[in-house]
Amino acid sequence: MESIYFREGHHYSYQDLKKSFCIDSDENLKKQINILKQYGVLKAVQIEKPEYVDLSDQDIVIGEIPSYSSDFVYQFSFVGVVLLGKNVIICYPKYIDNEEKPFKKMQTVIQVIEKINSKEQFVHLYNGDEESKIFNRLAISLYILKDYFENGLYTNQQEIITINGDGETLWDKTISESFAYIKNNTPYYLDYYSIDNTENDFDYIKRLHAVIVSKCSRELNTQNLLELFNIQGVEITDETLDSLGDLDYVKYRLDREIKNQFVTKKQNLLKTLFTYVAENSSNETEDSFSLFGTNAFHVVWEKVCAELFENMYAKNWTINQFAEKGLIEKCYLNNENKSKKLSDYIEIPEWHLHENYSVTTKYDGDLIPDIVTLKKNISGNTAMYILDGKYYLLETEGKKLQGNPGIQDVVKQYVYNSALKSFIDNFKIGEIANVFLIPKVESDTSDNPKYADVPYWSMQKNTFNELPTLQVIKLNPNSVWESYLKNQPINPEIWDSIKTTPTKNYLYHNESDNSFSFIQDYQKHILVGFLRQDYFNAIKDQKEFYFYFYATNLEQNFRFPLHPYIDFCKEFIGFTSDKNQFLRGKLELLSCDRCRIDEFEKLKLEELLKPIYTKSNSNAATYYVLKVKNVTISDKPYDGINNFNELSKLINKNGLNQVLYKYSPKVIDI
Repeated sequence: MESIYFREGHHYSYQDLKKSFCIDSDENLKKQINILKQYGVLKAVQIEKPEYVDLSDQDIVIGEIPSYSSDFVYQFSFVGVVLLGKNVIICYPKYIDNEEKPFKKMQTVIQVIEKINSKEQFVHLYNGDEESKIFNRLAISLYILKDYFENGLYTNQQEIITINGDGETLWDKTISESFAYIKNNTPYYLDYYSIDNTENDFDYIKRLHAVIVSKCSRELNTQNLLELFNIQGVEITDETLDSLGDLDYVKYRLDREIKNQFVTKKQNLLKTLFTYVAENSSNETEDSFSLFGTNAFHVVWEKVCAELFENMYAKNWTINQFAEKGLIEKCYLNNENKSKKLSDYIEIPEWHLHENYSVTTKYDGDLIPDIVTLKKNISGNTAMYILDGKYYLLETEGKKLQGNPGIQDVVKQYVYNSALKSFIDNFKIGEIANVFLIPKVESDTSDNPKYADVPYWSMQKNTFNELPTLQVIKLNPNSVWESYLKNQPINPEIWDSIKTTPTKNYLYHNESDNSFSFIQDYQKHILVGFLRQDYFNAIKDQKEFYFYFYATNLEQNFRFPLHPYIDFCKEFIGFTSDKNQFLRGKLELLSCDRCRIDEFEKLKLEELLKPIYTKSNSNAATYYVLKVKNVTISDKPYDGINNFNELSKLINKNGLNQVLYKYSPKVIDI
């Protein structure tokens, strides 16, 4: 039987389908088209709708289309195999654009779908809902054959007691019922009782199983599907279903065996055999319909991407695991956070009711990123990768863009980026990447992976300009499937192709006043902080000291803002109220070359300062703490900055300093 191939998302006219199905009658063709539409395999759209893009409910034409109309076309929104009457329909993924009958590639796609389905541990016995459900013979046949190759024919073992058998010895029965020879006060039993398992090779259910397995194999062989599904043909018996009795008798024997069988795996097989027998006649009509595959192949792409790119969010990695792998600094690990997960650092959205503003209603659902993982980037720094597998075919022709991620997809990725800000700040994640992972078409012979920089400039300039530009990486699907089926990690070259950018404290200021300006790479960022005179006197002769300032107030419902570029500062300038002497030093840095900022409660801070400073610090609940080393005292703030007035001008020049608390440290750029 010759298979008919269709490309997912391609436009086919009514006449195209008529020619492919080899149906002369319009009535019969329309009947088969309606069946395919009913079960979501085929959809009718207006001809102006672009090919290979996602369809919304508004795009789909529900009613019947006249055969003579040229305003509408059909699209297959399914990947897999469909048996419709005498036709074997193979729908291949839309990224395959250089073959009309990609048999070998469909073998791989089928294996991927099977592997994903295997995790669900159930069989789709029927297609459709209760009102229009139809027996899925193909899925049942595949299940029966694969179960046979894994477990063999059905066996119904019975336990019997034998004399001198190979099973476990029944010593109580042997001692009480067998004759013993005594020698040197030791009994010897020449005969003993044992318990053994026996099988009946002529068991009715075993014969029935053999008949059905052989029948399934013959049918798939006739349809040329054994090779596609990588199944070996098998002919166990010449018996037929009719030789085992009429339908009611076969169903009676299966029902009785199900009630007496308590092994779950065997029960599932028996129930599947029962369904096969009960629905056997439904495959004999001209409009019989069954399938194997999915009309949501985008979910397949998303799940495989999540698996290959090690989705640490979904795998519930703890902070301790990140630290053990060297992905975050162990200095940030403590008893309170070591068992926390990424999800614990994503704030749950809330609804605040205006009618009664004292009531806060939690949003029903969490922000769940598709893929989040931490990994050392090509420079050896820890980077956070926020990834999303998108089954889009991105095409650019001149100034025309087609198949690009939609506005909701883009906004969602930016929201995930923002929602993970707490984790990024707490553990000083130095770099970040936000990426769409899409398949590239087969005709694209460029190196794998292919980087396609398609930023949403208007949105980034006006709203999300502090977040990294969204990247699009085109992956070779065949390489992706191969890694997934072999349980291998994704090619390291793909990780290296993803561009990571430095993180910023982008949530600590409001940009509505347009005060923000991007800091050029060549500029040096220096932290400037106020020091109480008594504290200055205590530390001026020290080589290193702790600079501290407010983090949260006593009620702990307000957090003092930080300058977005404080992490990039490597030097410190301290001044007192007299503004005549200045303390200069180097800030302690993390391995990622960022300024180390800790947060301590009041008592812990006092314990830290006790050797040189004992004054109580009771004005805040928690404090930010930075360590300053190589301390020197000078009458000038810095080289080229001669007095406090010049320092003050540099402070005011950076607009973000204006939104900080009066005594919070400021950042100057030199």
